Amino acid sequence: LATGLLSLLPGIERWAVSSTVGSMGWALRLASLDPEIDGVTITLGGAALRIIPECTPLMPILLLGIAVAVHPSPPAWKLAGVSAGAAALWAYNVVRMLALMATLAWWPRSFKFVHVYLWQTVTLLVVCALFMLWLHLGSARERAA
Repeated sequence: LATGLLSLLPGIERWAVSSTVGSMGWALRLASLDPEIDGVTITLGGAALRIIPECTPLMPILLLGIAVAVHPSPPAWKLAGVSAGAAALWAYNVVRMLALMATLAWWPRSFKFVHVYLWQTVTLLVVCALFMLWLHLGSARERAA
């Protein structure tokens, strides 16, 4: 259902791609680097990374949002969890993309393994960890009330 909704609203994916490119450019400039940005491609030195919708944190945010939505919690707590989780996943994704750019620049032969197996697995673990943290904080909040 969530992926179907995204396909009906392609502007969300375009926004996520351009915002990911912008975040990457900002992070690289913050590190005193001078990336070349051409549309959805970020080039730094000899490494060029093309950002596609799957490179954005949209799907991890959707996964977290679905998990939070189906848990019996107050709506305000759900909104807080999804909002904080989305911010954390956005920051995580920028770090992930920077690491992929470094991998492409320094270890290009390992790029596919790192991209497909390592980071996709870590992303799922991060989503699970954020959900578990949200559950833990919610339980602590209920005990304190």
